[in-house]
Amino acid sequence: MLWLARAARRVFDEPAARTAHPEHEARFAGYLADLVEPYGLTPHPPAGGQSYGEMAAALIADVVRPDEPVDLLVLAFAVPDVRPGRAAATYLSHVCPGSPLAFAVCDQGVAAGFTALRIAQSYPDCRRSLVIVVEQATLHYDLPAPAPLPTRHAGVALLCGDSGVARVSSVVVGRGEPVAGDLDPPPGQPHTGVWWALAGALADTTPRRVVVADHDPVLGYACSSTVDFGSPARDGGGTGVRVGLGAA
Repeated sequence: MLWLARAARRVFDEPAARTAHPEHEARFAGYLADLVEPYGLTPHPPAGGQSYGEMAAALIADVVRPDEPVDLLVLAFAVPDVRPGRAAATYLSHVCPGSPLAFAVCDQGVAAGFTALRIAQSYPDCRRSLVIVVEQATLHYDLPAPAPLPTRHAGVALLCGDSGVARVSSVVVGRGEPVAGDLDPPPGQPHTGVWWALAGALADTTPRRVVVADHDPVLGYACSSTVDFGSPARDGGGTGVRVGLGAA
């Protein structure tokens, strides 16, 4: 049984610090050229963008206390990172209290966050799990086909475990028609929007059932998760949503 204890959400207005490194632009440009050449695409000159390692590290500091070791960390994203040479999930295991087992989920569009939650749900022996969904808005090549892109760099972290203020009753990821949800995600956040709204909903512990739902128009994934509020926390896990605006 998976519970939601706390959440953090942030907008990152500035580019990643790594992009200011004097060697980054040339190396990143070469990497991009090699990456997109087989597909007949032309890379754009490197300009800004965010690093998921930097974004997620800030979210970890917001939501995990130093005396709360995490057992499992799952990072979910869709848009490529601006620091492709670093295994972001492995790096985050290093900076997260507890040095947790870490996974990364990508290439699933908006379904990535739901898959991350399913992974956390499939490890019932983990006392604390951390699901982090991030998106950065700078793509350094033209898309070969239409796909939703974010308009800002944003991230959400959900601290889960064996206690909390809301219980994750089900997580469904499959192909099909869109499922009606109860949350109102902000515009311009196709991959983090529903999780941003869920993080805000955790501040209200009124007993209720909330359906978190999203649909990927390109891949056809229909995703939903049922979250039940109002069950008492079993070990005083507490609640709280920490929102930081600006660069971390």
